[in-house]
Amino acid sequence: MSGEPTIDWEPQYQGADSNPQAVECYERFVTTLDAEWLATLKGPAQLESTQAGDLHALASAYLVAGRPAEAVPLLEFLVFLEPEEPGVRCDLAYAYARIGSADRASRELERVLAAHPGWPAAVRQLADVRAWLLWHEDTVDLLRQQADVFTLLTSDGAADTTQYLALAKVLYQLATVPRSGVDWPDVVSVLERAHHLDGDHEQVLELLAAASHHAGAEAQWHAALSALERVAPGSEHLDHWRSVPPAVAPNPDRLLAIASSETADAHGALRDLRSDYRTAPNNPDIQRCLVQAEAGLGNVAEALWLAEGLAATDGLDFYAHGALMTAYGIIGDGRARRHLAAALELAPDQAERAELLAQYDALSEG
Repeated sequence: MSGEPTIDWEPQYQGADSNPQAVECYERFVTTLDAEWLATLKGPAQLESTQAGDLHALASAYLVAGRPAEAVPLLEFLVFLEPEEPGVRCDLAYAYARIGSADRASRELERVLAAHPGWPAAVRQLADVRAWLLWHEDTVDLLRQQADVFTLLTSDGAADTTQYLALAKVLYQLATVPRSGVDWPDVVSVLERAHHLDGDHEQVLELLAAASHHAGAEAQWHAALSALERVAPGSEHLDHWRSVPPAVAPNPDRLLAIASSETADAHGALRDLRSDYRTAPNNPDIQRCLVQAEAGLGNVAEALWLAEGLAATDGLDFYAHGALMTAYGIIGDGRARRHLAAALELAPDQAERAELLAQYDALSEG
């Protein structure tokens, strides 16, 4: 298979709508790549800043520094503030592509070109992103095939540590891919079996520490780190995981309640939900809550894109079907009634049924 295609990008930030201090810090950072200037830039450029340009400067600096995951929430917030600004969307598209969400990158660039036909940065990036998507699709197909092979090899319970580790490595990669169907607890389960066979296997412990952190399995994370410290006290992975906060299990329902509260914290909760989704894109509870939050805050296109992924999941519960009913009902899509019917069959009690019907009626009237 050919190597990963590159994606064209040049910073779209040009210093507009910024404090002079932010402009100076940004220019000095991109010229010298001195981390001190990036740290200084964080002062004037926070989400509470009244200067959108300051946020754009920090996001662009993160992209220059090769830290796209930190740029994404800033750029998403800027898109909310300035939805018609093409430069911000181009930077967001690049950030999405760099974190593996090229399908989202493609959507952002298509929006830019719909509003600004021929915008040069978007034209170049979109061609590169589409090439990346084709490459990525082939890569994911290969990973799925490998997962099937290793799953078969480990299905009889007689597999050794090496075979379980090989399966876990493939599943680990798939857990980061939206709509792959692999969630972090799936990876942890395989690694736990490998650990049971060989409690001193360094690679197993390193991967178990990473997977359990992403899964929010704090007890397993601490246990893996303790074992890794005993087995390989000099492991660079150990140094890394010592520096991060403890694993925290996601609580998407709490974040959804805040995002739906019409308080000052609503958009912060939405950012946290989006972050949880990027970490665990195949967790149905996170998907469900993010669909509802995006729809409730008026981000209909985003809610529908997420809904398509959620709808492809097997074994949806009452709440997931309710979320899909909401997303499709907002645009008057006939699939809303289909998910209403499925939800009503799964309703835990009469009160939930009545509330769901009331929601559907409100959507229909709207």
